[in-house]
Amino acid sequence: MDPGRVRGGVESSSSMLVSGLSKLPNVETHVITFVPALPQPAQTEAAGAMVWYLPGTRRLANLTLHARERRSLRTILDRLGPDVVHAQDALRYGYICLKTQGRAPVVVSVHGIAREEVAYATGLHARTQIRLAGLSLERYCVRNARFLVSPTPYAEHYFGHEIRGRIWEVGNPISDRLFAVDPAPTRGRILYAGSVIPRKRLLDMVEALPRIALVVPDVHLRVAGEEIDGVYARLVHVRIRELGLEDRVTMLGSISPEGMLDENRRAAVLTLPSAQETSPMVIGEAMAAGLPVVATPVGGVSYLVDEGITGHLVEVGDVASLATRVTAVL
Repeated sequence: MDPGRVRGGVESSSSMLVSGLSKLPNVETHVITFVPALPQPAQTEAAGAMVWYLPGTRRLANLTLHARERRSLRTILDRLGPDVVHAQDALRYGYICLKTQGRAPVVVSVHGIAREEVAYATGLHARTQIRLAGLSLERYCVRNARFLVSPTPYAEHYFGHEIRGRIWEVGNPISDRLFAVDPAPTRGRILYAGSVIPRKRLLDMVEALPRIALVVPDVHLRVAGEEIDGVYARLVHVRIRELGLEDRVTMLGSISPEGMLDENRRAAVLTLPSAQETSPMVIGEAMAAGLPVVATPVGGVSYLVDEGITGHLVEVGDVASLATRVTAVL
């Protein structure tokens, strides 16, 4: 409900896509999103596009196969008469759009892969939801979409023969503002951009800090991301205290796009030691700002980082190599 606040890579990608489309001549862009418990439809204008908020089903949406959302989407599509419909994921939105499509072709974007994310879902409820609904919705989208797009070749290689339509690699849409950044890196400054959740493995970066500090005494880690998993976040805070790193780690929480611009401008390196990723936006954003990256070769990351050229890749959980590579960049 707040167009100025972007949470996570998928929303960032969608936001940049809308911004780009709105600048094209003779293109009229509409955004439709479903909001649980919204009493009635609402509209606003943002980034040159009309945004439609439609009431979403809070419970039993999967059991009803999103019947309410499909009906309300059909009403809006009949009113707008679009030439093309873009679904921002190969899950709920992809399924709803494919099931509701009329004359307009549907293009489905593959941002995450539910089959890989289920092992890292936070809590029993989330894992159950992905297993019961996410996997089947993803399977339906991959097998029934005539047109798919993905930021890297990873999705095409992952799903292989399951894709019955066509898939294009289009890259993540990155803000022009990041390309215009004038880098001013602070010595020893490390940026971690992402949610504080188990699969992102922020703890590995915390464990690597004392090793880095032996060579780079003024090393400092800045964590830009929400503490979504309370249990994991507490583990991170406890380990920071145990290692005596309170003065070397700053937990920024969720920050504005302007704040992230400054973080990318002033950092010396971006680290992303994740156990699972698809095509993380933060890597493209860092590179656009001229920032080298140390990450893990999971999902589509190996398509984004050129080893020894734009950054380094280390194996998941290899804290020693992570420390060595970050130290080398600093």
